Amino acid sequence: MTTSYPTPFLIGKTYYFRYTDRAGMRYKRSTGCTRKSDAQRFVHSFIDRMRTGIATDVTIRTMLKLYQDPETNPKRNQASVTATSYSDRYALHTARHALDLEDLMDKKMRKLLDKPMCEVIRLELKDAAIVIAKKHGTCNKSVKMYKLLKSIFGQAADDGIIGVSPAQGLPDIKYTAKSKLSLPAADIQLVLQHPEIFPNNQAMRLFTIMATTGLRRGEVLALSPEQLKDDVLIVDRAYKDDSLKVIGTPKWGKVRVIPLCDMALKAVKDAFAAGVGEEPVRVNSRTLSIWFNTIRTHALKLDLERPEAWKELTPHVLRHSLNTNLRLSGVSDILVAEYMSWEHQGENAVQEGYTNVYAENLRPVADCIQTMYGQDNLKILKFHRKA
Repeated sequence: MTTSYPTPFLIGKTYYFRYTDRAGMRYKRSTGCTRKSDAQRFVHSFIDRMRTGIATDVTIRTMLKLYQDPETNPKRNQASVTATSYSDRYALHTARHALDLEDLMDKKMRKLLDKPMCEVIRLELKDAAIVIAKKHGTCNKSVKMYKLLKSIFGQAADDGIIGVSPAQGLPDIKYTAKSKLSLPAADIQLVLQHPEIFPNNQAMRLFTIMATTGLRRGEVLALSPEQLKDDVLIVDRAYKDDSLKVIGTPKWGKVRVIPLCDMALKAVKDAFAAGVGEEPVRVNSRTLSIWFNTIRTHALKLDLERPEAWKELTPHVLRHSLNTNLRLSGVSDILVAEYMSWEHQGENAVQEGYTNVYAENLRPVADCIQTMYGQDNLKILKFHRKA
């Protein structure tokens, strides 16, 4: 039996259609689409759902509740079956965005939040983007929240809850990310030669480890003695939240084995010897922030090459700087990516599939770090200003 569908018609710039519900009532409804082909797909999906009656009670709030807990996150659970990358940390970030999105929609768009997903039109999602951007500005948080909202509809369509996602093809919220300045190798080297800059020995060891290994903050704070084998560090764990309560695998689920330069090895051993507990390097987020503020303030009193970059000093800036300085020193991008545990993208992903990098292959990276930041090379790398 052939199903007949209403023909969409144009009012202004938006297509509408008329339909009769199961009770025989006649209605006019907007598709929220400005292209006829999109409007036709919407009409077909709407009529099919109305006739079959599938999942008419599933709302945006219902779906957001699933994403607010990593254990019930549909994409995370699906990734565990398909062996695709969806880290615990990303699931936690998504949970936070889902909570924020529900809170915002509950205050500004409650009708949409509790509306059956099968009845949501594109225009309403466009309006949601405006509300999000007005609340948080065109920033990374707004981008993530709106992407989550759109992905919920994509997931619903994939699961058969709705026929066609009204979010399909909608543009993301756009913003220009603030670029981070990297710290020159000579500056980092100079700072490491001035212990008085650091609030205490523990802070200096932590700074040294971050600067000379490129480990992420969560990876450094989760370090334990059993990860160190001679002069090689096995990076197989990381904290997943700022409260340092959730521990799991590193970002992207990538475990790596990296040789340490002499400076890093000494700092790690000293940290393990001076610390207590299973994570002797661990400090809380507030303490770490205070330490870095102190280091930043005192470092700016030195004769630095690029003082403006030190005003943005964070653990991630140290990681960013090591990556930059290694590449400027001529280290292969493949070795840098492996040492820093970057997720390969695009053409690099193909190259990665045919390239095997082992710990012994990364020794030149550690040697280069020692050359860049080591005390013996201070005169070589020191920037000489004209009088």
